[in-house]
Order: sequence, then structure tokens, then C-alpha cells
Amino acid sequence: MLMDQSTDLITVTVAVKTCSIEKLYASLLKKFISPKYTDGIVVRDVAGVVTKVGAEVSRFRVGDEVIGLLSVDNFFDIKVSTCDLLEYQLVKKPKTLAWEIASCCIMDGLKAYDALHYLGRVQSGTTLLICNAVSSFGVLAIQLAREWGVKVFSTAENEEDAQTMRTMSLDVERILDGHQFVRNSMKDETGGVGVDCIIDSGVFPNVINAEDRDSTKPMKHDIISSLAINGKWVTSQHDLQLDPPDSEILHMKNASVCHLFPDAMLLSSYQQNKVLHIMDAVLEQADAGVLRPHFMSVLPASELIPSVFPTKHRIVLKL
Repeated sequence: MLMDQSTDLITVTVAVKTCSIEKLYASLLKKFISPKYTDGIVVRDVAGVVTKVGAEVSRFRVGDEVIGLLSVDNFFDIKVSTCDLLEYQLVKKPKTLAWEIASCCIMDGLKAYDALHYLGRVQSGTTLLICNAVSSFGVLAIQLAREWGVKVFSTAENEEDAQTMRTMSLDVERILDGHQFVRNSMKDETGGVGVDCIIDSGVFPNVINAEDRDSTKPMKHDIISSLAINGKWVTSQHDLQLDPPDSEILHMKNASVCHLFPDAMLLSSYQQNKVLHIMDAVLEQADAGVLRPHFMSVLPASELIPSVFPTKHRIVLKL
């Protein structure tokens, strides 16, 4: 990340110990990332020890253990052992929390808080459906929702993923194998009322012929039909298009569609306080054992190759 003279005063230099990475979809890369990042692999966080602070930095001192989140337009070269961040991008890491756990939880934790609290508005007693929950994000979202007293349902792409979910002891009300019966199942589970909030990981367009249906992701109409009155649909489908009949159903249910893109908070200076608050909360709950990552792969930075993607695991690199 490039720093100008005015930001040097609030810059913190961190000796990086771990970081986590993601492979982002092509349309996002074209908007934010330079052509040299053609493999689409970007660092999402850095965790390490403060080695230098700017003259106006007040929250950190040399020797503090910290973790910071990077937006998609900030670059960190994993071949370099240090990283310069602005003071408002960092929070202190709890002393007893492992570096790998901190890196694994922080970005998915931000995404879970954004989806559940700020977009989905879930609270104790509400119902939640998380589609394709067998992922690093899905597991943390379930754990966070259950901590808040939410009644959680989940779906899996196949029987293998469904069995994986059952062995995790995540206290989920029901796990659905596939999405072909999600509408009927959610109606049965809620007494015909529907679900207060649904979080997807992508959707398929509506299909006419049954043989064309793919159960690895839900269809738009099934999600809309499963929503309760005043329901919230939190979607990760960046190019979502709604047909007029689907929009009419949403209108009659007084329901809404929210797009889940937590990087918007990282890119906005207006959201700095919110991001710092979430980061502190995520690390505190990870340290307390409330958030426990199940899908984590820890690799030396020298072993990172593009072929490790796609994966449901959060990739953590040790530098």
C-alpha cells in the first residue's frame, strides 16, 4: 500500500507473522486490482508485531501484537516480511489467541457481522437459513448466530457436506442436503410463516424444466418464497437479476434484498469506527472460543500455488 507524506504520521509498520488470502472473482479484480494480480489471489489481513509507529499514532506501541484488515485495493507482497498500515486499519490481538486463528477468523468474522447484524438484523428468537454453510464463512456465521439465540437452519451442496455439518456439533435446527426441497422444508419448519433471514452464497436463475435444475445452489424463486413477512435476503450474487413476478412477491411480503460485500466497509472512510468495533468483537469471541474455525489450512508462504483454489477452507500463510 502506498503511503504519502501526510499519512506517514499515522502509519504503523508491522512485522508480519501470518496472513490469510482469498481468490476473488474476475469482475471484482478488474474494478480494484491492478493487472499484475492476474491470478486473483489477494491478502485479506496481516497479523504480527508492531516494529515502528508514526509520530501521531496513539493506539499502538512498538511490540504490540496486532491484526489488520486490508481492502481489495491495498496490496501486500507475501515475499516481504513487513507491512505498513494506517492506525485505523489495526486492532490489538488478544495475547492468548493463536496467530493462525486470528488470521482465519477476522475477515470471515467481519463478513458474518455484516450479514447477520447490519444487513439481516437478526436477533434472539428470529429464524435464519444459511445456504451452503460448509465453508469458513458459513461455520462462523452459524456460531455467531447461535451465540445470539437465533434459530438456525442450513443447507449443504451434497450428502458429504451435510454429513460434515452433522459431525461439527454446531447446534443447527436442521441440515438440508441440496436445495430442491428448501421451500417446502422451510415452510414446514416454521409453520408456514417462512424464515426471517436467508444468507446465500450465490443463486441460480429460475428454471422451467425440472431436469435443468441444479441443487448445489438455491433458485431465486425458492429463496423469495421461503422468506417471512419483513424478511431479509442477504445475497452474495453480485450480478443478481430479479424478474417482475419475483419483485412483486418481495413487495407483497414487505421483504428486501441486501447485497453482502463487506469490502465496502473497508473501502469507506465513513465506516472506520464500525470496522474497528467488529474486529475487536471478532477477536474477543475467537479468544473466548465462541468462534471456532473448522475450515482452515495453514501453509508456509513458499508453498502457496494457485491450484489450491477453489477451496472451502480459509488459507492462512505463515511468514
